[in-house]
Amino acid sequence: MATMTGRLYALASSLGMVERDSKEDAFHQLVYGITGKEHVGELTPAEANAVQHELQERMKMKNHTEPLKMRDKNNKTAPGMMTISQQNLAWRCIYRLAELEPTEASVCDRLLGAIQKILGITASRKDPFRWINFNDGTRLIEQLKRYVRSAERKASRGGSG
Repeated sequence: MATMTGRLYALASSLGMVERDSKEDAFHQLVYGITGKEHVGELTPAEANAVQHELQERMKMKNHTEPLKMRDKNNKTAPGMMTISQQNLAWRCIYRLAELEPTEASVCDRLLGAIQKILGITASRKDPFRWINFNDGTRLIEQLKRYVRSAERKASRGGSG
């Protein structure tokens, strides 16, 4: 039972219910309210489980009092979607293509065109990766790498075709 007592104290402490050297703190009041006993060491296994259950419920409530955070403005990725690293790599590939094969199209237009061609997704200029999940991001990057390798081979041959 000593381990159960320690577990109960640990849970209550993490909730801020335990005051050092006090038998009148919120934890002991909770124990008394549930079991009618004044000392945690006197609890039967069933009573200890009841107290533990109540503490765990309070822990859940404590963790949900903070509002759920929307996507961080600096970290524009949602779970399951393209990661920041993937996005950066895609941009690097597009900029490399722009170096190797200059065109009238802007870098952003080239990225949007590549997303449309490779994934069949019409992306927006404001957030081109918004609708691309992790796996599609991987496909996009691999194809962009192929485009870069092809452009590098063309450039190394010194010709356009």
